[in-house]
Amino acid sequence: MTAFAFMCGLNAATAAETITYGSLPDPGYDAVVWAIENGKVSDPNVTLKIERVSSIPALMQAAMTQQFNLMPNGVLSLPQMRESGLKVKVLSTLLRYHPEGHSADIWVMPNSPYKTIQDLKGKTIAVVSGESQVVISVRWAISERFGMNADLVGGDFRWVEMPQAQFEAALQSGRVDAAQFNLVPSYSATKDGKYRSVLQGSKELDRMFGGPMPSNFLFGYEDDMNKRPDAYVAAGKLLKASADYVLKNPDEVFAAVAPKYKMSKDDLQTWFVTYAQMPMSVGPTDKSVMMKAWQVGLKMGMLKKVPDSADELMWSKAIMQ
Repeated sequence: MTAFAFMCGLNAATAAETITYGSLPDPGYDAVVWAIENGKVSDPNVTLKIERVSSIPALMQAAMTQQFNLMPNGVLSLPQMRESGLKVKVLSTLLRYHPEGHSADIWVMPNSPYKTIQDLKGKTIAVVSGESQVVISVRWAISERFGMNADLVGGDFRWVEMPQAQFEAALQSGRVDAAQFNLVPSYSATKDGKYRSVLQGSKELDRMFGGPMPSNFLFGYEDDMNKRPDAYVAAGKLLKASADYVLKNPDEVFAAVAPKYKMSKDDLQTWFVTYAQMPMSVGPTDKSVMMKAWQVGLKMGMLKKVPDSADELMWSKAIMQ
C-alpha cells in the first residue's frame, strides 16, 4: 500500500471504486494528472479513470448530460447548472489565475495602434468560445473596471469565435484586431514579444474580487457524491496529491508532458507556476471570490439569482487547501 493510501485513512480491504474524470487535451490539465496516470500517486480504494473530450463546447455538453462523475467547469457555469436543475457540488478548485500572470489578457500585434482596452471599442476580438470562463472573466473586468459594454452581442466589441490555432494568422492578416489566448498559449504564443497586452485581466480581477480569480472548479453530481462519499474523498485527495507532485517534481512532469504539445519543458513550467495555479483544493479566498463573481454575473444578466452562500455549491467534504 502506498503512503498516500495510508494518508487517505480508508479501508484497503474495500473493493476499489471507479470515478470517471472528464478533462481537456491541454498541457496544463495533463500535467496536473500526470502523476496519477503514470502511477506516481495511487490509492487502492479508488480508480480514477481520466478521459479527454475534444473541446470546451464538448466538455460543456458532457457536463449537462452527466457523462462523467467529475468534471471541470467555470465559476459562473456552476450556479447556471443548478438553475437548469442539475444538482452539482464543488469538490476542489482546479485553476486560479495568478494575479501577476497573463492568463486572462487581451493581446494585439506589437505595432498595433491600439494601446488600451478603450482603444478597441468597435474592434474585433478573437476568442475560443464566448461561453468559456476565461472570456466571461475578461468581460467582467472590462465591464466593472473600465465601464464598457462587454456583451457578446450589441456591446462595444465584436467577439469572434474561432479555433485558437487560427488566432495568430487572423491577427497577422488583420482579420481580427485582438485576441484572448487561452490557457498555456497565453504564455507560449506571446513570450517572444510577438504580441502586446492591452489588458491584464488576472490583475484587474484580483483587484475587483479581493483575491485571485478561481476560474475553474472540479465538480460532481450531488446524489452520487453523497451515495459514494469515501470514493469521492479518495479521488479528491488523489488529485491533490498529483497536483502537489507536479510542484515537487517539475523537471520530471513537464519534460514528459511538454513534447506532446510541441512545447519546451521550460515554457510549460513557466506557465504553470507564474500564469496559473492548479491546486486541486479550495483556497482561503475562493469562496468569497465566487460570491462576488456571481453578483457580477447577476448584474450582467448571466444569472437569474445569486446563491445565498458559496456553501450552497460547495460539497461538505470538499478538498481544502
